[in-house]
Amino acid sequence: MSKLGVFDLAVRYGKLTAVSELSFTVAEGERVFVSGPNGAGKSSLLSAIAGTVRAAHGRIEMDGEILSGLGPESVARRGLSMVPEGRRIFAGLTVRENLMVGTGLRRDRGAVADDLETVFTAFPILRDRAAAPAGALSGGQQQMLAIARALMTNPKVMLVDEPSLGLAPKVVDEVYDRLCELQALRGLTLVIVEQSSSRASRVGGRMLLMRGGRIVADGDAAAFAADNLLTEAYFGDAA
Repeated sequence: MSKLGVFDLAVRYGKLTAVSELSFTVAEGERVFVSGPNGAGKSSLLSAIAGTVRAAHGRIEMDGEILSGLGPESVARRGLSMVPEGRRIFAGLTVRENLMVGTGLRRDRGAVADDLETVFTAFPILRDRAAAPAGALSGGQQQMLAIARALMTNPKVMLVDEPSLGLAPKVVDEVYDRLCELQALRGLTLVIVEQSSSRASRVGGRMLLMRGGRIVADGDAAAFAADNLLTEAYFGDAA
């Protein structure tokens, strides 16, 4: 059984259709990139899965349980966490306080200290700056904090929206290195919106290419780059 399933999903904002009749499944432990041009519907797709945007119709499942129609808190309680575009950390709280915000929904309170040590080990700068205001961190450090905060909810599935946005390439490499290490360590299922399809190809995994609210190609990210499918999908030749 797939860890995550999206079936016949549509997302609309008034008369504008952002996602149209979209279906795919993600297996447990898989890393899936969602890429495509601006306006393709990538962020709307993640928001609908996370419950922050209500779908017009369709079904979203995780481990066979229906998530459709649930709000973000209920979705998070079922083991799905989202790292939003733009990080959205609490700038006036300390780094440690931001991390502890992510534990508010947990029932396994005894494991929180272990998970805090895990994210501090993965992101040593967060340990060093634990008492500092989160707003004083650099953009890359804030992205690490946003990922760490999502991990503190102890998710089974994590959605990450544009982790490379506004960051220098070297910093993006570090963010992805840590994210992939944590996926292997925790057995996470990852769905990542990544505007740079070439970066997704280098990191590796499966890629869903979107255009006009639909999936126009689905396959191995590295193979897409090698076969020029990225260019075809962006410019309308992929079927």
